[in-house]
Amino acid sequence: MASFGTDGIRGRWPDVLTPDAATRLGAALRGRYARVAVVRDTRASGAEVQAALLAGLGDHALICGVLPTPGLSALLATGVAEAGVAITASHNPWQDNGLKVLGPGGRKLDPDDEAALAEAMAWAAPAGVPAFPLELADAESRYLAAVRAVLPPGTWLDGARIVFDGAHGAAWRVGPTLLRALGAEVVPVGCAPDGRNINEGVGAVHPELAAVLVHEAEADCGIVVDGDGDRVVLIDRTGDVLDGDAVLLLLAPPVGRASFPADGVVGTVMSNVALEQALAERGLDFARAAVGDRNVAIEMAVRGWNLGGEPSGHVLLSDGLPTGDGLVTALRVLSGGLDLAERLGGWAPAPSASVSGRVAARPALEGLLEVELALERARSRGAARIVLRYSGTEPKLRVLVEAGTQDLADALAGALLGEVLAVVGVGGADSPPG
Repeated sequence: MASFGTDGIRGRWPDVLTPDAATRLGAALRGRYARVAVVRDTRASGAEVQAALLAGLGDHALICGVLPTPGLSALLATGVAEAGVAITASHNPWQDNGLKVLGPGGRKLDPDDEAALAEAMAWAAPAGVPAFPLELADAESRYLAAVRAVLPPGTWLDGARIVFDGAHGAAWRVGPTLLRALGAEVVPVGCAPDGRNINEGVGAVHPELAAVLVHEAEADCGIVVDGDGDRVVLIDRTGDVLDGDAVLLLLAPPVGRASFPADGVVGTVMSNVALEQALAERGLDFARAAVGDRNVAIEMAVRGWNLGGEPSGHVLLSDGLPTGDGLVTALRVLSGGLDLAERLGGWAPAPSASVSGRVAARPALEGLLEVELALERARSRGAARIVLRYSGTEPKLRVLVEAGTQDLADALAGALLGEVLAVVGVGGADSPPG
């Protein structure tokens, strides 16, 4: 049975993420909460996963339809339910699906609560009665109202032309609807889901098409979200793709305006060193958390800082929605001006390369002599910083290398990936996610 990773339970449906797992999760939640809201993305398996979940939840469920994960968070913050489940595999291919659990108030579960829920799943039983769940007919409009409520006063996009890439996912309709309501002309892409095209050549992991469209349409910028709408990358008017590091820099206080508690930014071990350096020039501290927006949120809370995020585009704002929201993040950035390139002032990330490969198993990397020797070779050839880790959502080994030039970073990352895969074992192309 699939287990909780860095962002819920995720895997190939119905082989790794099984109907039994979904039912057990529903039953475990039924034993804890009187009402559990459920949203899903556009995957073909969404209805099947929801049916299995409802077999456990029974009449404790509140069905909210297709909606981004942060939409669920926004609904929970208004008190429509005590907890919620987003049926989504985020940026994964359409064959996968997942179950993200949000607790009271719309926040992600802390590790202890998640561990207790996983333990409860082991003995949980189906509801034993037919599921007659309530449905929330205005879930989408409630979410859009919540987004607008956390935008700076007077946020309007009158006259702006914006490319919006919805990844054929959960935000495919709400994104353009919101942008048009704010006065923008929208050039949509990735907004025609068919159940099997989510993230396929579009979205935050594939922003290339949107970048071309920004140039061709002479748009002011592009907004590109992932399959469940909780992360975003932006595209400036020249067609350059701006990842989460650039977004954090655009949101951070400018020189001379840092003040407690906003005097620091939380990134992750994957954040580029150039972000850290640019923030230091503004008088802002920087801290690195482990990968995962939950870990970023924990670090932000410990330090009392307002802003944090990941290069992948998960950005957290302490005065935003309870979880990261790609639309909120994008609109917060655009409220400061549409010319993103000018606002960045020539900032660019240090040369780096991120590569990944599928693995057959996940032996601990620490202490493996062959891996230690491979890392030492990479450092001796000029690697300034290396991050080597397993993905928390897919059966992949991820390698990040920063170096003095892009060619060197590319070469070192590729070589290191190959060496480590030779040690841990290469997974097949069709290996199910773990």
